[in-house]
Amino acid sequence: MLTTLCIEHFAIVQKLELDFTKGLTAFTGETGAGKSIMIDALMLALGGRADSTVVRPGCDKCDITAGFLIDEHTEPALWLSENDIQAPDKEVYIRRVIYAEGRSKSYINGQLVPLQKVRELSEKLVHIHGQHQHQTLMQHATQRQQLDNYAKHQSQLKLVARCFQEYQHILEQIEHLENQDLQQDKMHLLQFQLDELNSLGLEEGELQALNEEHQLLHHAKDYLEQSQVIQALLNAEDQPDICSGLNHILQLLSHLPQEQSTIITLTELINNALIQCEEASDEIQNFSNKVQLDPERLQAVEDRISTIHAIARKNHKEAWQLAAFKSQIENELEQFELAQEHLAALKIQLKQVQNAYEVQALKLSTSRQDNATKLAKEITACIQQLGMPKGLVEIACTQLDKPQVHGQDKVELKVCTNPGMELDALSKIASGGELSRIGLAIQMITAQRGATPTLLFDEVDVGIGGNISALVGKMLRQLGERLQVFCVTHQPQVAAAAHQHYQVSKHSNAEQTITEVKRLDEVSKIQEIARMLGGLTITEQSLSHAKELVSSL
Repeated sequence: MLTTLCIEHFAIVQKLELDFTKGLTAFTGETGAGKSIMIDALMLALGGRADSTVVRPGCDKCDITAGFLIDEHTEPALWLSENDIQAPDKEVYIRRVIYAEGRSKSYINGQLVPLQKVRELSEKLVHIHGQHQHQTLMQHATQRQQLDNYAKHQSQLKLVARCFQEYQHILEQIEHLENQDLQQDKMHLLQFQLDELNSLGLEEGELQALNEEHQLLHHAKDYLEQSQVIQALLNAEDQPDICSGLNHILQLLSHLPQEQSTIITLTELINNALIQCEEASDEIQNFSNKVQLDPERLQAVEDRISTIHAIARKNHKEAWQLAAFKSQIENELEQFELAQEHLAALKIQLKQVQNAYEVQALKLSTSRQDNATKLAKEITACIQQLGMPKGLVEIACTQLDKPQVHGQDKVELKVCTNPGMELDALSKIASGGELSRIGLAIQMITAQRGATPTLLFDEVDVGIGGNISALVGKMLRQLGERLQVFCVTHQPQVAAAAHQHYQVSKHSNAEQTITEVKRLDEVSKIQEIARMLGGLTITEQSLSHAKELVSSL
């Protein structure tokens, strides 16, 4: 229940503090006085869109606080618990501060929260019925929502929406996998490249070994000639050579004083040099043994190297990159196979989720069909009381071609307002006044079935008058016996039915304009209703009529 509303520097409101109780509360006032100011401010506090124009001129911010009293174990109480927000004494205060530069802040019980959180909680506290809803009522989406509200389909709608969203998510993954670069033709190319590389059979280090072998084979004649010269210089049998020369030096050193350190060092150096030369002679001999004049082998090596380079060029790679390229192809093919396996699994999962969606959607459709009949009967009975004695309403539920987040039903309200006419779409049959009464009937019926503790009706009685207004007033008063109901109205018969009555007035001087809202006592209430009945001039007749309206309830 809304218990208090504090407004500062909002539009033409300087400061306003209102306290509310249970029952039906009416707001009245002259045209242009700003009767909807409370609802406008409350909508902002509850997360409505706002900009800097709502801030009173000359002020740096506007500040709106709405206080509610909630019961334990209700949806608002559970929401607060789930979001770790304390509610001492079962009180909830929602505050919205909007600054002149355009930014805003929202608080729940003093805790700064995102605006979306405020909206989530607000939906569980207040439901606002505006006069614009008479026009939106002609839209199939609105008609479907009204039926779902009447049938209390919120839980089932969540199940359907969850299945639909999961279905869409899986479908997007499937489309992504099917449309990505790893297409079947690319896979065929990769497999062909891999087969060719496998046939090539290039081993690790093979290319370097081939290049080294090719060098030996290609220059074999020169290498052999030079090796023989080196071998002869190092250790020849029939001519002077380095090793023989070093041995001769050692013989000469042996005749010198062996105790001299210089001679010792020289002998050691020559011995080492002799050892190195002998080893060098062995190595050049080994090298000579490797070098062969083998034209056939040279041709085979050149063919192998040519094949490797040809395949590398074909794949726009360097020869030394082929091994890494092969690994890359193998990895891509492996990823594709995994993707295909994942795709197959997703398609199975999609079918399962689709089946689950169809089960839940069918359950929702069945309930909609049943409740559509009940709601149509109640609307028909209500509009017949509201001055449409021959009015008839039916609600048709037909299946949509494609699944939707709200199910597979198209809900259409069809009406007949006069005898002899066929049922047809609301937009084709109803006049403005008839549309208002049908909309009002639906709003009051669905409100009675809802769980929201506070309802606001913003000039929903536009287009009706006389006895029908009196009946609307009684209906709203009865609704106020169970719920807290606020109504901004032009109709004296509706205002007369209120448990509490507030008058909205606007005062201006040379510097500013201020809106005031005051609660009326019984005498003031009769004065205001008399004004509404007779205009600016209040007569004894209008006062008598006002008293009669109030006393008749």
